[in-house]
Amino acid sequence: MIKWIGGGVAVVVILAGIAGQDKSAQDKTRTASQTPLASVSPGGTEQPSLPEQQSRLLAVTAEYSDRFASASNELQQSVLRDERRSALVKALGLQRSVAGWRGKITRLETNTEGKAILSVRLSPNTDIGTWNNALSDIMDGTLIEKGTPLYTALLTMSVGDAVTVSGSFLPSDEDGVKETSLTIRGAMSDPEFLFHFNDISKQ
Repeated sequence: MIKWIGGGVAVVVILAGIAGQDKSAQDKTRTASQTPLASVSPGGTEQPSLPEQQSRLLAVTAEYSDRFASASNELQQSVLRDERRSALVKALGLQRSVAGWRGKITRLETNTEGKAILSVRLSPNTDIGTWNNALSDIMDGTLIEKGTPLYTALLTMSVGDAVTVSGSFLPSDEDGVKETSLTIRGAMSDPEFLFHFNDISKQ
């Protein structure tokens, strides 16, 4: 009788241990599924997530690009641009300053005075950049002067480089932040926001 009792206790202990292991494994699986995963590039390299402020702005430009494409007349398009203006201001905040945004250089040239012209792509349909000529830039001062730390940093960079940038957007009554496209379609579908760069580094 004692042997039977001892054997029964042993079985109960073993079963309890197995159940505990199963629960632990389930808990680990549940925790892993709830933990955000960092993005991974096609080459298998882990990429950090975008800054929250950048993600908010890109969500706005993507949404309104799609909505603009579906608009049936110019009245709807004009209203959408007004709505996007408010959404952009909300996404960026009143200061319009940003830090640590990630993108890829799409233009790196000089004007006739040797000042740097820079454009960085944040997403397939959204760019930030300087003016491309001194006349347009008279009031904004976005072109990058020779001899500055920013100009020096750009000396070792090329089109296609993945970079991290900091700086500020310029205010605008029309779009909330200044946009350089010549048409409303360009402004809404593939916006090119004017940007005053303060810092840039390769990723």
